[in-house]
Amino acid sequence: MLRRGALLMLAMVLALPGAAAAFTPWGAVYDVARDERSVADITADKKITTEIKTALVNKDGKLGLAVKTYCFLGKVTLLGQLADEGFKSFAVATAKKTKGVKNVATYWEAPGREGTTTADLEIAAKLRTTLVADKSLSSTQIETEVFGGKVYLLGLVRSQKDADKAVAHAKATKGVTGVTSLLVPPKKK
Repeated sequence: MLRRGALLMLAMVLALPGAAAAFTPWGAVYDVARDERSVADITADKKITTEIKTALVNKDGKLGLAVKTYCFLGKVTLLGQLADEGFKSFAVATAKKTKGVKNVATYWEAPGREGTTTADLEIAAKLRTTLVADKSLSSTQIETEVFGGKVYLLGLVRSQKDADKAVAHAKATKGVTGVTSLLVPPKKK
């Protein structure tokens, strides 16, 4: 039982955005080198994400952890499986009042069947492996969330071609029931 709990905890930590890189001294440097944002933008986005997440967890630990929070260039995305409308409203209001936030988008899923966590973690791991294996894709910029087999792809990518490849990989992953791409290619100049 203890071993199972330790493995689940490790899987959860590794599923967190940037968590694997945090275990290595070169992780932060690698993230910056592969990111389309400047170091200042990355720092501002991480600060915004941390402030929002801290406020959510302080309000309600369980519900706060259920809200996945992402920020790219001041644009916040909140997603998760929640039924609590009051907490959803609190999350949006908290994000909107956070300094540096330009806009807030939400993607709420209804709570799914019990016991889908293991399947979702397997899908996420398979997809991450496929994305990393595609050397033509800058996959370090792509974050994934899976809820009941539905995949969300988030992040900044080098091109629309990279976004399309990531979506194709997600759709081809066994167990995936749907894909929502929130990937942002660079703006045309």
